[in-house]
Amino acid sequence: MPWERTEHAVAREFYEETGLNVTSARLKFCYFSHVEIPVNLAVYEVEAEGQLRASWEGTPRWLPATALRPLLLPSQKRIVDAFPES
Repeated sequence: MPWERTEHAVAREFYEETGLNVTSARLKFCYFSHVEIPVNLAVYEVEAEGQLRASWEGTPRWLPATALRPLLLPSQKRIVDAFPES
């Protein structure tokens, strides 16, 4: 929501879409792109707890970055590139 600070939006969206409560959030970077579609993103690294659950937006699942990368638009690949493979 436009009046919301990004760290509050991260916690709210994370909970709404996964059922997990954010216990720690660290801003990694922000970026803007107009390559494929206009994007204005704040990328956070979060720690969360709780029970993973589905929402009206779909069923969340954990994927390694190698499986996620081909599903992203070229301008979004910067997100997974910012996190080391684990």
